[in-house]
Amino acid sequence: MALVLLQTVIPVDLLLMVISLIIIVGFLSEAIFRRTRIPEVLILMFIGLLLGPIGSLMPQNYISLLREMTPLFGTIALVMIMFNSGKIMKFSGKKKLRGSWGIVLAFADFAIPAAIMPFVMYYLLGWPLIYGALLGIILGETSTIMVLPFIRKLRISPEFYNMEVNETTFNSVFSILAFYFLLLVIQGGTFTVSSYVQYALSYISIAVFIGLIGGFGWLLVRNIIKAARNYLATISIAILIYGIVDLLSASAVVSVLIFAIIIGNAKVLNRYLNLRHDGGREESKEIENGLEFLVKTFFFVFIGIITILSINYFIYGLIIVAILIVTRYGQVFGLYRNGDRRYRGLLFSLLPRGLAVAVLSSTLYSIGGVYNTEIFYICSIMLILTNIAFAILASRSASTRDIRSSDKRG
Repeated sequence: MALVLLQTVIPVDLLLMVISLIIIVGFLSEAIFRRTRIPEVLILMFIGLLLGPIGSLMPQNYISLLREMTPLFGTIALVMIMFNSGKIMKFSGKKKLRGSWGIVLAFADFAIPAAIMPFVMYYLLGWPLIYGALLGIILGETSTIMVLPFIRKLRISPEFYNMEVNETTFNSVFSILAFYFLLLVIQGGTFTVSSYVQYALSYISIAVFIGLIGGFGWLLVRNIIKAARNYLATISIAILIYGIVDLLSASAVVSVLIFAIIIGNAKVLNRYLNLRHDGGREESKEIENGLEFLVKTFFFVFIGIITILSINYFIYGLIIVAILIVTRYGQVFGLYRNGDRRYRGLLFSLLPRGLAVAVLSSTLYSIGGVYNTEIFYICSIMLILTNIAFAILASRSASTRDIRSSDKRG
């Protein structure tokens, strides 16, 4: 409905021009990031801020319509995150994930803020502890789209690179799964322990069942059709599964994750199922990257457009980013103290928040409520501040540390 209204209110030629300009800006922001290490999140959100709260280039009725479309944009981006995260979780084979220490760091990434933020927000703003925990869980992600392109330009060891693939992937997964579980608790009202456990098990089991059925069913269909370029069809199946499971009031993100793990392990599973078609994953890589680029570009511009700038939120953001920097330092120099000393400074700098933070906070924004809305505005500021911190710390670390390795990444 909101999409139809948007097309009705905004002239088609103007809408096409805006979309084209945003895509061009997204392309340029990637090039700028590769050359200058200025995170593209900052550029994309700045464009959104110019269109919305800073420059007021977009009329308020347009912005109101975009706010109504938050659930649609957020769901598509969320499915993309969970699908791409699940695909890299390998059962076996040469591409099985290495650098498993990154999973430990990933758990700490979301667990430490989730434990600290309830008390920070309680004493800072008088929030209920559960909403502080929700903010901490959301801030548990470190951005894959910022971290991995940056470290690919550096001559680092395969172990460190794979560790960061694991960290940035799994902290998003941990944060998203914990977010929806805590949201279930908040929205669930008063439960007895037994009824709540029963409800939670049903919430997960339905999702796992449909994810398994969808994954194995799609493997069989792909083997019959034998289409090479099927990434768009696969991601459409993931969105369909999300919608079905959500309608059944079960965990849609878990279902998409299970589906993605099956698709990501197609080659291994096909041997057991006596299937020969692997889905043409290499041929679809360009389509996959293009779709990810579009989702990322439009979502960050969208977040910039609908956010509200406030000195209070900026101050809260500064306090929170300082806490995240301190905890990141303790995490790296504590948990990673036995790791390669050359990479400690670099690892410390890899703290930018990205798409998962934007998606989860916008989900709360679409639900509404005082605390949910405040979480969204604080997270919008955190996207800016953590990426500024990343740009400063990472550039300094990369230029002052000896992080060269003769190894090649596998």
